Amino acid sequence: MSAFDDYLAQLRRLDEARRTADESAARTATAAESLGQRTSRLAEQAAAQRAAVDELARAARVAPPQRVPAPPLSGDPAADLDTAEADLRVAATELEEARYLAHRAPLLPRWRADERNGLIYGLFALVCVVVQLFVLREVRAEGGPLNVALLAAVLIACPLAAFLLGWATIGVAARPKIGDEEKRLERNYRLGLLICGSTLIVACLGFFS
Repeated sequence: MSAFDDYLAQLRRLDEARRTADESAARTATAAESLGQRTSRLAEQAAAQRAAVDELARAARVAPPQRVPAPPLSGDPAADLDTAEADLRVAATELEEARYLAHRAPLLPRWRADERNGLIYGLFALVCVVVQLFVLREVRAEGGPLNVALLAAVLIACPLAAFLLGWATIGVAARPKIGDEEKRLERNYRLGLLICGSTLIVACLGFFS
């Protein structure tokens, strides 16, 4: 009976070793299958993101970003896939940011329309004030009957020119890369008339001061 018991014990050990080997092989196959599935999923996401980037570039009428070579692999498939997954998340965030900016004005895209337009009108109004003060001081220094016509022309033409230049600049600087071409731009013409028209008051104060 002792030899038979030893034989049964040996069979049990062999069967246990076989089961352990089978379980280890199954775990390895499952891990390999999981890595393969992740690789396929990330490859599909990367291809979809690249197609979205190219489509956005075509819609915005700009050259698509150049493809860069992939970084060298570390030798650890799981770590490399984790890195690729993190890069794809960053790329998705940047793609959404690019979509947002493509539908905004090229100049100061994060500003509101009235803030951006006020700045544009204000810059032209500032130039207008400088021109008005310069001409008005020259008129006062020289005197003469023709200076009345020149004075009226400066006081009227400079604010009007500032408003028209601001209006035209907004049409260029505030037109988004992607958007409805038929949609009217927010030019805030009332704000422009107020800012540019106020140069008359400023010039008169400077003239009589």
